[in-house]
Amino acid sequence: MDEHLFTKLLSQVDTTHRMTVPTANLGDFEFPAGQHAINIEATDTIEQQWTFKLSIRRNDHPNPRPVFTGQWIRFVKEKGLKAGDRIVFSRQQAEGDGVQYRIRAERKIFNYWVTVE
Repeated sequence: MDEHLFTKLLSQVDTTHRMTVPTANLGDFEFPAGQHAINIEATDTIEQQWTFKLSIRRNDHPNPRPVFTGQWIRFVKEKGLKAGDRIVFSRQQAEGDGVQYRIRAERKIFNYWVTVE
């Protein structure tokens, strides 16, 4: 069963440069001590694997401003995402101690959110 982490309505910057991750969700990801960037492997609704680089500002900045880069823009282009679309990010326990992240892109059509394959 998936554990919902966050839903994010995409802004213009999210679709052209990098996606800002809600700061409140930073605790959902484990950064090794002293690290300011980690790779997050996420699987989409068609079981394609994506690697997003999650990075935060250095030196215990009061506003860490977490962002996804890496394959994020490729994901946006492949899904044809635009400002106003949204992503749903979740995780589930994998075998052993592992965690499997899942990402789903959605678009609003006639007041209903529909999955974008």
